[in-house]
Amino acid sequence: MKIGIDVTEVLRIRKAVEKNSAFLERVFTDNEIAYFSKSGIKWDSVAGNYAVKEAYSKYIGTGIGEIAFKDIELFHDEKGEPYLVIKNEKSSVSVSITHTDNIAIAVVCGEDKKVRLHSDYIKSLLPKRTDDANKAQCGKVFILAGSKGMIGAAALSAKGALRCGAGLVTVGTADEERSVLASKLTEAMTVGFSSISGQLCLSDKEKIKEMADKSEVFVIGPGMGREEETQALILWLIENVSAPMVIDADGLNALSLNIDILKSRKTTTILTPHEGEMGKLLGIPSLDVKNNREEVAKKFAREHNAILVLKGKDTIVTDGEKIFVNPTGNSGMATGGSGDVLSGVLGSLLGQGMSGYDAGVLGVYIHGLAGDIGTLDKGKMGLIASDIAENLPYAIKELSGE
Repeated sequence: MKIGIDVTEVLRIRKAVEKNSAFLERVFTDNEIAYFSKSGIKWDSVAGNYAVKEAYSKYIGTGIGEIAFKDIELFHDEKGEPYLVIKNEKSSVSVSITHTDNIAIAVVCGEDKKVRLHSDYIKSLLPKRTDDANKAQCGKVFILAGSKGMIGAAALSAKGALRCGAGLVTVGTADEERSVLASKLTEAMTVGFSSISGQLCLSDKEKIKEMADKSEVFVIGPGMGREEETQALILWLIENVSAPMVIDADGLNALSLNIDILKSRKTTTILTPHEGEMGKLLGIPSLDVKNNREEVAKKFAREHNAILVLKGKDTIVTDGEKIFVNPTGNSGMATGGSGDVLSGVLGSLLGQGMSGYDAGVLGVYIHGLAGDIGTLDKGKMGLIASDIAENLPYAIKELSGE
């Protein structure tokens, strides 16, 4: 049970209105003002309504500021019982108001462990699934990931894609590691390719390209390793695969060897570096990236024909012109594998037909929201990447209002 309580002095509210007639219009909606005026303004009623707004802002843990007074609207049903409408949507919280001639007290409570307000813009980005949809229509994602000792990265990327709605997910990895990967994944298909010492090599490059081009999106890089031939394979695939692509982790490490190949790509490319990887791509210290995140991100995306997702606190998504700074997520997500999950999420949304920029915005938002939900039970210290993947459906459900 979560509770927000506020106590307001009736005289303080009356003086505020008498001192500045605009106070009512600034704090209360037209519906609320009409309710006050029905039988002549009663100051204890106005103070009670004000206290409700303050109590709700405490209930959600933000205070007035992140949510505006007029976003919180008090109504009464036919029995006279109060209820709240938040940003034009009826809330499930319970409301209780009491007052004397001198003070008004409001209590807001509910079962929600955490209440969040999601913008209409973010909600509008969610892919729509028809009632007669089948798996082939919900996105075919091919992920090339993993190596000896790093097979978990491939599994986490696949789980991110599956939990975010992809209809068909296939994961390619080093042939000798395929059985390990298959044991971790029930719903995804797995395929093995030629490898040297547990890392993919150039031998099967044409076969990999064929599978990638038959998919709606190609995710490359998580846990692939940094052997010279593996990096050569990654660069060849980036240059030759025509499918939309998400490049992460070791894909970015390889790309830093020849960043200019991005400019020749004709389809959507999403890059997901953290500040260290971004510095390596540009050949500059990561501190320079940290101190100029937005400027660095926009310039890179514009010059390299890519959608850039610059990870970290307040993850940035940009296409070189538009820019989005993500408000969700927390420091508990600074854990191995979190980025692998995100790569799968982004691939899933691209595969469901979203544009690269919209997929980036919605992907980081949902990923961060899943991390926020995960901390409710696990806390920040105990959060791990698989918790983020498992909470993706709850994040989507919360965002969609289902």
